[in-house]
Amino acid sequence: MNTRLLIVSLICLMGLAACGSRAPVTAGQPSVEASSPQEPITPAAPAAETRPSTEQFVAGRLTNINMDAKTFTLKDTNGSAHTFAFSETTELTGGGGIRDLRGQVGKNVTVRYVESGNQKSAVQIHIEVGS
Repeated sequence: MNTRLLIVSLICLMGLAACGSRAPVTAGQPSVEASSPQEPITPAAPAAETRPSTEQFVAGRLTNINMDAKTFTLKDTNGSAHTFAFSETTELTGGGGIRDLRGQVGKNVTVRYVESGNQKSAVQIHIEVGS
């Protein structure tokens, strides 16, 4: 009985060894290559972090308005010119609606804006009363 158990054990071990080996397959049988472990796929890092822009303020005199391009320029107290983009959602206080911006050239304004890249977008334009 011990001999039979030994023979069966040896046959099982040889079968397991054959399954785990990478010996060539005999003729007439399709070859199956063992797949190599693949490295885990990691997502690419974003090109740039998306951070919400912080709002900034600048005050000065409104010098130019281009309603077609939806931009305006103001000159601050240091004499520097700042150009801003605006849209229908830009809030205009102290001087009617955003469509009334054209009539405000020469007035003192305070602009609340956000900057993205090299473009400044007006969030709110406040026309100073009596300016």
